[in-house]
Amino acid sequence: MPNLIDYLEKVKELTFDQEPLNILDKVCINEIGYLTYEKWLTASDLQKTINLHDYAEGKVLNPEYTFMVTKERVDLAETMVRSRRFAGLNLSNYCSVLDKEVEKQFAAMIFSLPELDYHQLVFRGTDDSVIGWKEDFQLTYSREIPAHRSAIAFLSEHLPNLSGHITVSGHSKGGNLALYSAVQSSTALREQIAELLLLDSPGLMKSLLEKPSYQELKARMTVIRPQDSVVGVMLYWDRPAQLVAAEGIGIAQHNALLWQVDPETRDFIYVDQPTEMSQRLEGTFQEWIETLPNQQLKQVCDLFFDTILDSGIESLDDISIKTLPKLGQLLQEFGNLTDQQKKVLQDGFNQLLSIFWKSGNKRSSLPKLELSDFIKKLSELTNNDKG
Repeated sequence: MPNLIDYLEKVKELTFDQEPLNILDKVCINEIGYLTYEKWLTASDLQKTINLHDYAEGKVLNPEYTFMVTKERVDLAETMVRSRRFAGLNLSNYCSVLDKEVEKQFAAMIFSLPELDYHQLVFRGTDDSVIGWKEDFQLTYSREIPAHRSAIAFLSEHLPNLSGHITVSGHSKGGNLALYSAVQSSTALREQIAELLLLDSPGLMKSLLEKPSYQELKARMTVIRPQDSVVGVMLYWDRPAQLVAAEGIGIAQHNALLWQVDPETRDFIYVDQPTEMSQRLEGTFQEWIETLPNQQLKQVCDLFFDTILDSGIESLDDISIKTLPKLGQLLQEFGNLTDQQKKVLQDGFNQLLSIFWKSGNKRSSLPKLELSDFIKKLSELTNNDKG
């Protein structure tokens, strides 16, 4: 089925006078927010406004592909910046921070189309860092995470300098940052935001849905997620989502480049209902958050992710068949946990699995996860791969 790249191929020679800016264009702009521009541009360049079409002319991007900078995303960017349609696309105010001390992964930037007086402030979703994924988990028990504070500061610094049509967008954690920062911003800043574009992103803590600022912004929210969403059903929403047909199942559908589009209507292909699995996950996540005390959720998060970091694994790109020594170290670190620490992890994850199991009306009982047995099985698999 056609995807965003197929759409771009169809419209790349059409100006915005010939084919007005639409939802697919906006999602494409958001997607290229995942590219690591600091690897292609100098620090001084990133302080300026850069026309991406002019920058790319005569150059081959040829990046090192990673969990975040995928070939598909680079292909999308290449098509955009070399097209007539996006010849005016500018990048400015690029910011990317990974701070292990405060456990923060944050990136944001502004894309502009001067001919339309259009600006899109893009908050990047989770990258390949373990710190970033730990920060995601913190959303389940923290009212505010470090990246939230950075997002509020980004809006406060840059929104006053903009005029025209302003969209604030994000995919995955980026959508959560976009929504949270808008809700927590001043009335004057909120009034500047024409649209909040939230793409398969976690919602908010239930208490924030009651804030007048959130209710004020609801009518300007465009919430889109795939039919079999996993990430987008975390936390709480009271704004109905537009559900998109997508390739793959489960977490694979989190990739917006697998969302199906209709190049003729210039829109996604929508469906009426989420899958049963996505509905069960939504209920499971909410019940888990409400069942486990915040302190226990924090303990599970800290133990799980700190053990991974202690093994020397700092990125999802470190987890592969090529990094068996690090995987072996990871298993050893889990094995070295005290009995009490193992119990905290086991109880937390067993509770999550139990809630999900019951949501499917299973009559049989769910076998308990024993961490020691799990580590032993993984160790056997790792040793077999070495052989």
